[in-house]
Amino acid sequence: MARLSLRTGLERDVYQIMTKLETNDGLSLTSVSAVYEAIKHSNSSLGRLKKRPLQDAIDRVLQVRKHQESDDSEAAIDNIQPPTESNGTGFLLNRQMTKLWNLDSAQPPVAKRRRIDNEKEDDNVPDAGPASAMVQQEKPQQSKKMQKSSRHQVDQVIEPVTMAGIDGIYHKLLDHCRMCLRISRNFRHRDLDQSSGILISGPSGVGKMTLVKNVAAALRVPLISVAGCFLDAERLERSLSEAFDTALSMAPSIILIRRLDRCLPKAGSPSHSDHYARASAYFEKQMERLSSSEQQGHVLAMATSSMITDIDPAMLKLGIFEETYQLKVPDSAARLAILQALTANIDLAKDMDLGQVAALAHGYVASDLVAIKKKAAKSVLQRLTGCGVRVPIGHPSYADFLAEDLRTGDKYEPMTLNDLKEAVRDYTPSLRKEGFTVIPSVTWDQIGALENVRKQLQRSIIGPIKQPELYRTWHLTHPAGVVLWGPPGCGKTLVAQAVANEAQASFIVVNGPEILNKYVGESERAVRELFERARSAAPCIIFFDEFDSVVPPRGSTSTDSGARIVNALLTELDGAQGRDGVHVIATTNRPDLIDGAILRPGRLSMQLLVDIPTPAERVEILRAIYRKFRGAAAMQTTEYREVLASVALDARCDGFSGADLGNLHTKACEHGLGRCEAAAAAGVDALKSVTQDDWEYALNNTRPSVKDPESYRRRSFN
Repeated sequence: MARLSLRTGLERDVYQIMTKLETNDGLSLTSVSAVYEAIKHSNSSLGRLKKRPLQDAIDRVLQVRKHQESDDSEAAIDNIQPPTESNGTGFLLNRQMTKLWNLDSAQPPVAKRRRIDNEKEDDNVPDAGPASAMVQQEKPQQSKKMQKSSRHQVDQVIEPVTMAGIDGIYHKLLDHCRMCLRISRNFRHRDLDQSSGILISGPSGVGKMTLVKNVAAALRVPLISVAGCFLDAERLERSLSEAFDTALSMAPSIILIRRLDRCLPKAGSPSHSDHYARASAYFEKQMERLSSSEQQGHVLAMATSSMITDIDPAMLKLGIFEETYQLKVPDSAARLAILQALTANIDLAKDMDLGQVAALAHGYVASDLVAIKKKAAKSVLQRLTGCGVRVPIGHPSYADFLAEDLRTGDKYEPMTLNDLKEAVRDYTPSLRKEGFTVIPSVTWDQIGALENVRKQLQRSIIGPIKQPELYRTWHLTHPAGVVLWGPPGCGKTLVAQAVANEAQASFIVVNGPEILNKYVGESERAVRELFERARSAAPCIIFFDEFDSVVPPRGSTSTDSGARIVNALLTELDGAQGRDGVHVIATTNRPDLIDGAILRPGRLSMQLLVDIPTPAERVEILRAIYRKFRGAAAMQTTEYREVLASVALDARCDGFSGADLGNLHTKACEHGLGRCEAAAAAGVDALKSVTQDDWEYALNNTRPSVKDPESYRRRSFN
């Protein structure tokens, strides 16, 4: 081993001041931070130096001292006899002879430990006896101590982890890794380039780590996890260097960084600091070391991230994590495959329909499905053990009831469809916490009217989602989305919900002001994260309410924050990061307050007016409202066919929006309820349905909410 030495005058000065502080002040200086603080509080001129060079010199001095201590201990082992009291040759000879007289004849002569270690490297040398055994006992202790101090972790995945729903991307990734790890010499000899790093992105819980572990198990290579190296700022360089040394010594191997967005965040993100800038530079240096190593191609770096927009862009360039595999939220078929794998060893009821459960669990990722399986299993155990039976608190047998062991006996209880349905109903999936909502239950039948709007949305959004191949055949590239504009209360939000329901797409609701942030860069970051989540859950519809508050005309405000949001949104609408399967529906009452660049072809180029309904449309809307509360049987009544038509066509309903018609129905029902209560108080039976008198009362007491519909039409778009 090469002997470490002090290289610069600064290192020698640090060495001297450390020795002085330890001798005079009795300090124990064993870490960089402790030495740095001691020097700062001393009268030494070194305390005025910059922090980084001084810390580097301190680190070097500590390494040299540690190396010297290890050399001293080895020298002490070599000279196991006590220190001599005289330098005389005669006294030394007497000491050696005395030592030989005191030796036990049953023991072989004591040999030097260093020599024994060297001899044991030769396979032909026999066992060296007790001294060798003593050395062997010390080695595991030393290795255990090294593992404790190291920040990386080595895992040898032997058995593959249960995996389903991601078979396609798994085989692609497996082939890619196999080419990099198993046939890398072909790349070298033929001067062919190979990937140095692979990034796997996707929502939390979708199965990124499962994918990596199965690849490692299939290729029989170790995983060296280095995420812990980034936690210790003082030992960052050393920890990473040790981890890469381990990976090279165990090649072929995979270096793994979990949550790359947290370990190496980009500048400007909330978690970024100078420490991470230094970490990025040093990690890049280690990756260059891999590419220049003689074992090139036998070590592959892999990372996972659920927020790729927060990663330092320098980490995504050529030569580092240049390949990206994106895991999306599982569709219905993938969810069914996951449920089948999870319940493979569980007794299921005969009426079990996992396809029905998969349909109910829209937007669930793999970890969510594991959670609902556990909740369903809990219900089965409650039935088996009778755990649902309660004894009132304070009952004489209450204490015995709690202390009694739960037993299942020989009873058989399969998991039922209802167990899984209840688990889905009571569980909040992880994506729901990130802004996703359940697929709306609103249908076109519940809206009524708006036939022209429905046809346009069928062509521009629903069709591309449900029949993408057909649209590709005709070379139709759909716009990024549509803008629904018009007076308030005309059903713009209901239309967006009905589109998501018919297309069975993920649905993200964004209320305009909630995306705004007073801190520079945070609003743009929110836009990027929004579209990143939508891409991971494609097909997905992003619904912007009050869109005019998000994208005002640039230059119309005193600050440039609005312009930055518009620019970020334009970048996403243009598909700079890809927008396949992502559609935008925006609503506004003020189309004149939207930046014109948002509306150009290819972006939100389709603008649909959702206007005050015509008399014929009022009839359809009022009937839809009536059906919603009365059920399908109401369609056969005379009231549905004739009375509702006469009410909707009444001149007093002119200018009513859909919301006004809903208010009209509510007032008629309230009047009918009051009539029934008065009749019950008088002991008289009353008709328990809305009568003509109830409708008359509602018509006389309801006014249109939109005072000047024409003013909204005049605003139009710039």
